[in-house]
Amino acid sequence: MYQLEVKHWLVAHLFPPHEGWQVCVDIDAMERAHGGTHTPDKAERAKVAELSLRALGVRIGAHPDFGRADVVAEHPEKGCYVIEVEGKSSKQKEQALYSALGQLVLQMQGRDIRFRLAVPDEPSWRNQVSKIPAHARLALGLTCLLVSKDGVLEA
Repeated sequence: MYQLEVKHWLVAHLFPPHEGWQVCVDIDAMERAHGGTHTPDKAERAKVAELSLRALGVRIGAHPDFGRADVVAEHPEKGCYVIEVEGKSSKQKEQALYSALGQLVLQMQGRDIRFRLAVPDEPSWRNQVSKIPAHARLALGLTCLLVSKDGVLEA
């Protein structure tokens, strides 16, 4: 599952705008298969995922406070969530995980915000997130999410 598809299913399952969520999703060129080398199906799958996000009512672009965070979901009663998302790419999964964790840590500024890391619900990604020690997750207030078209699970 590509990163943009993970974003789509994450929003559809946990942060649907029709339930009062204001959602901002940042999309970079590589997610759209612009530049670099990509599998033949990536551009079309990314286009479908982006159109699906727009149909849900998501705002595409950088967030005014959190910049290029992958997903920022805000709800007047349920709070604010900042989520870094990874998916199928040419990067090694371990390097992608390190990058996402670093981006999240840099966003942690003492506010009442919930931080999440979302990855595809696939065995190789389950293995990667299982490497994050429980005490580190607790200290950071970090929850890892496994995303599929069928739902979202906490890892």
